[in-house]
Amino acid sequence: MTFREIFVGKTQSSIIQLIRNIIVEATRIGINMFVLWLVYYIIFAQTDDSENKLLTTISTIIASMTSGLANFVFSTIWVFHKKQKKNNVSRFLVFTAIGGLGLALNAGITVVLKDYYGLNIMVSNIIAQAIVFFFNFFMRKYIVYTKMSD
Repeated sequence: MTFREIFVGKTQSSIIQLIRNIIVEATRIGINMFVLWLVYYIIFAQTDDSENKLLTTISTIIASMTSGLANFVFSTIWVFHKKQKKNNVSRFLVFTAIGGLGLALNAGITVVLKDYYGLNIMVSNIIAQAIVFFFNFFMRKYIVYTKMSD
């Protein structure tokens, strides 16, 4: 596996797509954090000690939506190379729904590991995040970028 194979061109290799997806997820996190900072601290001009829950909620939603859209675009163009103009809205909705299922799965796994197995919440969440990463990747690969592209 070469640098060029990983970063350039189309691929059907699940391993290369998985590596690309790790990069896209890291980028999504960076975008999320930047947009959250921008909206909360610059646009809403809040301070660390602010307890304005509405602005916190709005900022988080805007950051999540922006980073989710970026994740979809990068996944579509670079990870799975599905540049079709048709079905993009449907594909985005299913992509997002899978992310929602992943969120529910993450919460469930974290609770079970913490409350039933006595693991630390942070350790529980790291395990849950790893499981959900693979869940999201494979569900999106086979539903959004294979079945919906046929």
